[in-house]
Amino acid sequence: MEYSSHFLNSRKKYLKNNSVKVEKVIKALTFFVKNPNHPSLKVEKLVNSSVWTIRIDKGDRMFFVWKDKNTALFLDIGKHDKYRNF
Repeated sequence: MEYSSHFLNSRKKYLKNNSVKVEKVIKALTFFVKNPNHPSLKVEKLVNSSVWTIRIDKGDRMFFVWKDKNTALFLDIGKHDKYRNF
């Protein structure tokens, strides 16, 4: 896994003073490392895009692209509606 600078900045804002979100993100990333197709992640490819999403919870997602077969580059994190940026 790799992280874009935008992802790191967004993650800092997203997680600020919220231990529940921190736990959810750690859990999702742990599952992703062990099994990118874990059912709880609900991994989806955005229509007409190379961007994929991982579900953090009902309303929040992490957005990433596959750099190669084994490397995901995380681009953004936040509300589900951010998919419109891609």
